[in-house]
Amino acid sequence: MTRKPPRLVRSQFIDLPVVEASGLATRRTDDALRVLAIGDRTAHLAASTYSPASGLGDWQTIDLSLVSGWPLPADDSQLEAIAVDGGHLVALMREDPPVVLVADTEQRALIAQITLTAPSGSPLAGRWDDPSSRGEGLVLLRNGRLLVAKEKRPRALVEFGPAGTGTGGLSRSDFLDPSESWEAPTGEVAYEATSMWRLRGKAKDALRDISALAVGRDRSLWLLSDKSSAVARLSLDTPLELPDAKIRNFDELWRLPKRTKKPEGIVALDEGHILVAMDTGSTRRNGMVVSRPTNKPEASSGSAGVERRPILRTST
Repeated sequence: MTRKPPRLVRSQFIDLPVVEASGLATRRTDDALRVLAIGDRTAHLAASTYSPASGLGDWQTIDLSLVSGWPLPADDSQLEAIAVDGGHLVALMREDPPVVLVADTEQRALIAQITLTAPSGSPLAGRWDDPSSRGEGLVLLRNGRLLVAKEKRPRALVEFGPAGTGTGGLSRSDFLDPSESWEAPTGEVAYEATSMWRLRGKAKDALRDISALAVGRDRSLWLLSDKSSAVARLSLDTPLELPDAKIRNFDELWRLPKRTKKPEGIVALDEGHILVAMDTGSTRRNGMVVSRPTNKPEASSGSAGVERRPILRTST
């Protein structure tokens, strides 16, 4: 008899100062972990410092609508995901229209506006037209590329790059180092879908959608599912080299605590704890810190085996 995946344990709720929290990211600077949060209601970017001893500190916010060149309204940003590099760049993704805005938080200026396209002949052609089923998770890749989680129809990881470039595939070496800057374009540019890796088999059964992505310290990839209320780990021990390779199994699978509401963002805080953002209309109790259970976890029907390492090791 197959057993259900182990359930993560909620240790506390967190008040994230963004309405309809939709994305989280972390950046490590001078041995401190900065946690960033965005929502899809306003253009506010919130930041806090985390330490294992004292937890999350006070939050500071930046109104991105005041950034030079910001193209979105202040009260209807519809931001779905956030990703950062090791410098000062912040990338924010919208679902409709499908664009990624790249801002320099030090200069307080918009650097690039990247339109995500799926032209005829691309692996995503004909599957990028539904405005309710586009990008929900975002990771910056080396060589100026982007990794986007397509929420549904189909559930997939999609690589985007500058128009006319070929696929780079996906392996652990494609993720940025903690201090590495992303090779951002400038101005208004178009990126094309160059690869699409769909969920199939047990992986598709495990996640009914994909609502966020995160990269672990061991350079594995983590996928968050709103509809399944679950977190899955893809080790990338075997790189996704072909532009249409299928993802059939996850290396680990965890259920989120019961009554988790609309999880749409995930980051590691330390080797034992992760922060999950929930898309609610309030800034109260819209985040939660979870950890793995202390007892031996069960074998998972959607996993290659039991937990063997700290959950979602933090990028340092």
